[in-house]
Amino acid sequence: MSERTRRIRHTPVQECVSLLPIDPLLVHPGDDPLEVMHRAAERPQTRLLGVVDDAGVLVGVLSTEGLAEAVVVRVSPETLIADIADIADAARFGHAVSASTVEDVMVTPATISETATIDEAFRRMHARRLSGLYVIDEAGRPTGYLDLLELTMRYVEALEDDRPPVDPRTEA
Repeated sequence: MSERTRRIRHTPVQECVSLLPIDPLLVHPGDDPLEVMHRAAERPQTRLLGVVDDAGVLVGVLSTEGLAEAVVVRVSPETLIADIADIADAARFGHAVSASTVEDVMVTPATISETATIDEAFRRMHARRLSGLYVIDEAGRPTGYLDLLELTMRYVEALEDDRPPVDPRTEA
């Protein structure tokens, strides 16, 4: 691993948030998933919605996949029934069927601080199988959104810089 690659891995999250300016998409626990779907469709680049309380503190997150399931199950429950393979899938289906608010389908917050490294951010996204994280301040309020694509671009830059230069005389 080159020095550049090491530096990239230790880049603070705050430097990456501006690479692909994707604003946080914030909703409230009591919001109706149908209404939230309209807002999410207007901003498809934000694939993880932040759920905030009245004080603006992040209390949960909702993937667009989870949101879609909560909406689709209202119209076509058989679509999701077909994919039930185990007890966890059955529980998720039952949860989606009964969802009438965002709070019913959100999961625990997925966050990172501005001073954390992108290596930490990637590990957290990977462990939670999420496409993004909310950057929060000390009070737990979202200050930005870090998308997996933003993060991956930092790694791509490092890998491209580590490649040996191409000799034009050897290219076909």
